[in-house]
Amino acid sequence: MATAEQSDFKIADAASYDPHVEDFGRFSAVLTTPLARRLIALANISADQRVLDIGTGTGIVALEAAKAVGEEGHCIGIDLSEKMLEGATANARRANLTERLEFKLMDAESLQFEAASFDVVVSLFALLHFPDPATALKEMFRVLKPGGTLVVAVGSPPRWVSWLGMKHAVTLLPELISRLLGRRLVAPEFLNRLVQESIPAEDESEESSLARASRNRTRSVTTLLRDAGFENLRQHWEGHQATMKTPEDFWDIQRTFSTIARKRLNGATPDQVAKIRAKFDELCDKALSRGGRLTYPFAALFVAARRPLQR
Repeated sequence: MATAEQSDFKIADAASYDPHVEDFGRFSAVLTTPLARRLIALANISADQRVLDIGTGTGIVALEAAKAVGEEGHCIGIDLSEKMLEGATANARRANLTERLEFKLMDAESLQFEAASFDVVVSLFALLHFPDPATALKEMFRVLKPGGTLVVAVGSPPRWVSWLGMKHAVTLLPELISRLLGRRLVAPEFLNRLVQESIPAEDESEESSLARASRNRTRSVTTLLRDAGFENLRQHWEGHQATMKTPEDFWDIQRTFSTIARKRLNGATPDQVAKIRAKFDELCDKALSRGGRLTYPFAALFVAARRPLQR
């Protein structure tokens, strides 16, 4: 059972997105859709299956899953943010998918579904928001049918001791030089640094223990999955980089997706926000005047697994 502290964290974390739902949906449609489609492909969803999307947000993954299950299948997306679910429902209506897709306000660590009621469970970028990810994964295991498929994805660089990791490291060298020359600003570290310099952290933790533990989550996520009972684990890593054309978009995307920037700016005074924004714009304009770029790297470590036929 979740502690009062864990419950408070989940509610506050979900509510922190409420003022930014429009920007969340706008940026997710462009940046997250390729990763959502990769997740659905790894899940190998068939027509007529029942699919559960954990931490659905504005429904980017759920919409792709609903397309995959066809008219005979059904998809449910859950989230703890009512505002996000309102956006997801509107997106499903625009896509004419409401007959096979629904959204529910629900805690991922206490799923209100019968055991073995889904063929596939998917979750993109939600696991790091759970104060007790082990319990959430056990719940996903419980509601999956024996032989059912789970695919989760978290933000993470590739394993460094791998071909992708070495290739990724090589690409970082010229980017590091550009940063040292003041010609490249990188999200979300850029805004996080400015925010942390001006607004001290409050007593409560801003991130879950899993998010704080390591930026390379390959080992911790796979360990959690095995401990929950999953087998046949397969990994895939995919990375992209977006370039923001204006300081406005660069500000909005970081304030929306960065946990530290979002939560501290949400609780800041208008004067504090104005001062940070002025410094932010000054540094962006300086970088752009040098022919530089405002970049937002985003990547996902996907892990696909199966619930055993017997346990």
